[in-house]
Amino acid sequence: MAISIQNQDEAWVIDSIVKAMPPPSLSARIPRVTKILVSTKSDIYEKYYVPQVVSIGPYHYGKPKLELVEKLKPVFTKKLLARPEYEVNLSLSSLYKKLGEAKMVKELRKFYEENSTEHLSDKVFTRMMLLDGCFILYYILFIHGVTAENCSEKVESSSDLIRSHQAVFIHHDLFLLENQIPYIVLNEVMDLIKLDRRDKIRSFFADNILSPGSQKSRWFCFRSGSIQSDQNSGRESHDHLLHRLHSALTGPSPKNESHWIQILSCRPKNTRKDEIITRCTFRNVSELADVGIQFKPSNVMSLAHVEFIGGCCRWSFSADVKLPPIIVDDSTKPMLLNLIAYEMCSNDTHAWVTSYISLLDSLIDHPEDVKALRKAGVLDNSLGSDQEVATLFNEIGTGLVPNILAYSKAKYQIQCHYQSLRNTWFSQLKHEYGRSPWSFLALLGALMALFLSGVQTYFTIWGPS
Repeated sequence: MAISIQNQDEAWVIDSIVKAMPPPSLSARIPRVTKILVSTKSDIYEKYYVPQVVSIGPYHYGKPKLELVEKLKPVFTKKLLARPEYEVNLSLSSLYKKLGEAKMVKELRKFYEENSTEHLSDKVFTRMMLLDGCFILYYILFIHGVTAENCSEKVESSSDLIRSHQAVFIHHDLFLLENQIPYIVLNEVMDLIKLDRRDKIRSFFADNILSPGSQKSRWFCFRSGSIQSDQNSGRESHDHLLHRLHSALTGPSPKNESHWIQILSCRPKNTRKDEIITRCTFRNVSELADVGIQFKPSNVMSLAHVEFIGGCCRWSFSADVKLPPIIVDDSTKPMLLNLIAYEMCSNDTHAWVTSYISLLDSLIDHPEDVKALRKAGVLDNSLGSDQEVATLFNEIGTGLVPNILAYSKAKYQIQCHYQSLRNTWFSQLKHEYGRSPWSFLALLGALMALFLSGVQTYFTIWGPS
């Protein structure tokens, strides 16, 4: 009897291991927000990760508060597909057949977490994909303000259907992690309406990255090289809109191997790799300014690039750190939180957004740090007081786990400059005598008196008698 129970236990253990499957959030390309990010405060999830106006995809489909825009989706779909050379019915039929193929439906369902779409029949799921894809493109072309130059038929204004404040919330909702559809659907709709992806969609993301009404970077200048596409078909290979935005912001990532070669080539002898990474003792912008380090906006507009530029001469006290510029406003926190959530749930090992926000969090402790970055042109405060910005980055940065190799060369060079003995002396002199002009004049007078005393002593001993 005991042997039989033991065999059953053994079989259960072996069977449970053999049949083990990865958690849904690790296999889904459009996952739900990980509970780690929302477990501390219950209101964070509803405020920053849940759509306020429009549902895209299955996770929030059918919620009563989103019914208004849901009822407008068929209207916008009809307007988008209405073209002179093609009847609406034929366009809808063609698109529905393409998205409704059994193979396509199965592929689209795999983008989402397991069992999250089972309550939707293939017919309802396909209709949802069709309407959401058309709604997103209609918003990009005719509500967001991008001109559809290739459309021969003018589409009537939607101002009577969508108010300006609703459009702002729609824009916010389109970049939530849980509010995405596969980019495959957008590609199919763009193929049907013969939309020039390079001009129309890229313009939308450029506007999203640029400040409204100006040419200043809202996030970072749009990098054309960061857009992955199939060269034969022009189709983009991103998973969804948030993934595409992430690619535009992070750009090409430097290879860790070449990055480490650069680091190790200038490291002191007998210094281990882990010491180089973890030995960063500088605390904030103000502390680095004391040793002559100034911050400047980077010309390479990608989160993957933070650059340290030392003084032109060996004994220079000054150095520059170039950071990608960012504007902070009401939309910054939800955008950053969803980009960070995407990195935590994806296979992106670089985690540049997480690493960059962690870097800013380490550099910003007080409003004075925000003021210094604002004056340097690295940070544009459109949120309110500098204290609000400091609080925002400190709140977002709490609990983040950045890539340990991110910006390792720049951090190492900053640390070397910070620990330099001459820069330490310079910092001490600055603290002691640079607080007021009277302290500086007193130091200057003391040095002048010392110099004149030395000259007098010289001539007294070796001067002509």
